[in-house]
Amino acid sequence: MKKLIYLCVMVAGASFAQKNSVNISTAEYDQLKKGGQLNAGTVYQFSDLVAPNTTKPNPSTSKNALCGCMLTLDNTYTLAMAPNDDGSSSYIQLPFSFDFYGTQYDSVIINNNGNISFLAPYFEFTANPFPDPSYNMIAPFWGDVDTRSINGGNVWYKVTNDALIVIWDHVGYYDMNDNLTNTFQLVISNGQDTIIHGNNNISFCYGDMQWTTGDASSGVGGFGGFAATVGVNIGNGVDFFQVGQFDAPGTGFDGPYALTDQVDFLDDQEVYFDVAGMNVANIPPLVINSNICDTIDVYTGDTLHKSMNLAQFTLSLMTPEFGQILTYGISSDAPTGFSYLETVNNSDYVALECSFDAQGLTPGMYHINVSVSDNGSPAASIERIIPVRVHASELASLAQDKEPFELEMFPNPTSGKLNFRKDNAIDRVEIYALSGKFVGTKSIAQQQIDLEELSEGIYFLHMFQGDTSLGTVKVSIIQ
Repeated sequence: MKKLIYLCVMVAGASFAQKNSVNISTAEYDQLKKGGQLNAGTVYQFSDLVAPNTTKPNPSTSKNALCGCMLTLDNTYTLAMAPNDDGSSSYIQLPFSFDFYGTQYDSVIINNNGNISFLAPYFEFTANPFPDPSYNMIAPFWGDVDTRSINGGNVWYKVTNDALIVIWDHVGYYDMNDNLTNTFQLVISNGQDTIIHGNNNISFCYGDMQWTTGDASSGVGGFGGFAATVGVNIGNGVDFFQVGQFDAPGTGFDGPYALTDQVDFLDDQEVYFDVAGMNVANIPPLVINSNICDTIDVYTGDTLHKSMNLAQFTLSLMTPEFGQILTYGISSDAPTGFSYLETVNNSDYVALECSFDAQGLTPGMYHINVSVSDNGSPAASIERIIPVRVHASELASLAQDKEPFELEMFPNPTSGKLNFRKDNAIDRVEIYALSGKFVGTKSIAQQQIDLEELSEGIYFLHMFQGDTSLGTVKVSIIQ
């Protein structure tokens, strides 16, 4: 069935060279879109869409995911285009050569709808599955992004000597909906930039992903209808791969080419790969991990806060190219602390629920080793080493406090700011994720702490007055 669908699209698809180009105002375009009168064979150039290059993000209001792959959005970034629906940037010159399946590019177009392209701007807001012969694109999240509302976000970019970074920051969806927003990032490079792991040249990174589908793509309330697509497509029907298609809330995922999936699977994830070379016949398998950016931190000897002894996470292993089968191996140099359970095995996708328990382990560095291979032609493989740092817990000593630490704070759960009672002498807080990973330190100002940049979840706040440890409390963050 999929082959028949792809064949129909191939017959109907038109190359950019065959498309007409029409100048149109954003208001005129919006009327055509609402009336279903847009022509797939036309490139729409917005006559009144101008990017104000002097506009910079406000770091004090920018939320960034905790994952280390999500870069801080600061005033070194440039607005890619003014708030719009279905718009594109002008060509952006690159000071390096980007190798896309053997073709070298030194300029790129950023499209509002969650992708970049090299041959033409794309207004298309309803995503197709890959392969699609009509589009030459890299799509961290191809969906109907609409940034026209007050809280509809923006698209930003930064060019370095070796990389282009694009951040879709808290972007809403068509038609001017901002009740749900998505934050995601794309990095392309010459393969030398350390932003991307392992000399790869593309990275997808995700913050909080909350919607999949715009109103003009049969979506209702941000979901359903035609699914958003994540992947890479060169446009020749041969060189492509797909990470997945997403049309619903939740964390469910069954592989890149099976049923459509749930968008919260992408939260805090990083996907990186290499598409450089004249003969990229087979992209190696992808190893995607939940909430692990670099090193996992866990604590031993803490009997008071047992959840900090244990790190739990999901490893997703997949073959991004259609029809391949993967095999894998996983082990650790701490066999008494590491365990895993295979929860999904769909030939091209395996999900492993992993646990690392530090209790009884000597403080130090340990490792989880993952190797994955496919049966492509030629076969390809990848190895991933996940470091685990075991600490001697300092929080265990709190159990020996002679007097209990009484703390009044509100609201808990909170969506941002947390208030403390005035006679709580606290001046700083260390924040830990539920997995035990150290998140950062915050100062207390006027009996209040701002936690708005934290993703939804449960955290431990370790309270201090100067160098004196006062106690630890558990806080729930809701969005």
